[in-house]
Amino acid sequence: MNALLSSGEYVNGTESLSLDKENWQRNFVPAEFSDHRAPWSFFFLLLFTVAVFARPEDIFPFLAPLHLTFVFGACAGLTYLAGLLSGHSDLQWTRELKIVLLLTGWYIAGLPFALWRLGSFQMLTHVWLKTLLIFFLLTQVLTTVERIRKLLWAVILSELVVTSISIFLSSRAIWVGERLLGFNLGILGWNFLGIAEALTMPYIAAIFVVRRSILEASLLVAAVISMTWMLMLTASRSGFLDVVLSAALAWFLVLRGNSRGRFLGAAMALALVVALSLAPQVFWERLGTMWDAADSTTNEVAASARESEESHLTVLTRSIEYTLEYPIFGLGLGNFEVANGNDLGVPGAWIGTHNTFTEISSEAGVPALLLFVGLLVTALRNIKKMNKVSVNNPEAWEVNLLARATQVSLLSFAFGAFFAHLAYEYYFFYLVGIGVGIQQTTGALPGVSAAPDGDSSSTAQIAAAN
Repeated sequence: MNALLSSGEYVNGTESLSLDKENWQRNFVPAEFSDHRAPWSFFFLLLFTVAVFARPEDIFPFLAPLHLTFVFGACAGLTYLAGLLSGHSDLQWTRELKIVLLLTGWYIAGLPFALWRLGSFQMLTHVWLKTLLIFFLLTQVLTTVERIRKLLWAVILSELVVTSISIFLSSRAIWVGERLLGFNLGILGWNFLGIAEALTMPYIAAIFVVRRSILEASLLVAAVISMTWMLMLTASRSGFLDVVLSAALAWFLVLRGNSRGRFLGAAMALALVVALSLAPQVFWERLGTMWDAADSTTNEVAASARESEESHLTVLTRSIEYTLEYPIFGLGLGNFEVANGNDLGVPGAWIGTHNTFTEISSEAGVPALLLFVGLLVTALRNIKKMNKVSVNNPEAWEVNLLARATQVSLLSFAFGAFFAHLAYEYYFFYLVGIGVGIQQTTGALPGVSAAPDGDSSSTAQIAAAN
């Protein structure tokens, strides 16, 4: 059996099971039971994923007092700790986890230097440490293809449910002017929806290519249609561009080498064309400001979009200025809004950076930015190595497609991060956690070996091997 090192290299395991026994386990024992590491922790992590993406309390307010994300996150952490103390789980010290822990240490070290210490402490404890816990658990429990697939289905179905409800019950949803925010006040609402779709679309493509169930295929197609149409209703320019980029990358890296993939690619393109043809006027008015001259603004919607552009450019400039003024520890976590609002003295200045990279540099310093970018580069390099394998196992085909999808999602996040401040949120860290899970899963598959650096097997070649 092959064991995967954190660097992405492969070595032969000296204490592996016999091939016959291992094949018997893979063929006849469900994946969830063939790996006994933290099953309950994974179960609660699934529930947490649904709670954080779907936010059922936004649709059913009576659920709010239950604090589902806290309960499920705490249960996932405590059950993992119980498994660790009982010897049923082993710590996986990956390079990505080490970088995130270093980043956390830097955030803590900067607390005494924060402009508003209490606010920085609250951001650290109420937001970042939750993200850290979930990322840690992702790196520990995503140990099989089945688990990765279930996690992705939890995300996809959450997005399908939220967008569908927001569309069909739009009269009861939240609107901002002529733009639909939807029911979700979290990471599936308004401008964030485009980024969420861009990150999920490559995984939808990978699962569609592999799975043969009509029901699953129908749900995947429905998710694409529902998210794309709601994207039109949100009229988010950056979200739309991110989805277009993600779809193009998904075509080249995931879909084009397979007949089912080409079918889905055509369906995705058709869905986008139809959505554009039916898009509301507010979408086109906002999109038009990207190429129209500033003095051509003739209506309130376009004027608002122009004002938004100018505001975003202002906070970008201000965040760079703060980075240069406080290069070591920054203003403190979550302190940009406070500093910018106080310095400018106008209500409209109390907003975030609308840029993830300058959010980190202005609030946590240049060293934190280097760690964050280093994590992104490390995740991309390690997951790219999973694309270069010689495949003699059918399960490895799916893993390879998921690796390619993760590569697309990471690149899509990097693009979307220039237009939204998401430094402490779950988006990016779910992707990196899934990437770590793919690395660990690949190393455990029989019949998979590293390919030469010059041999980047296409999806078609992988499919032919199966």
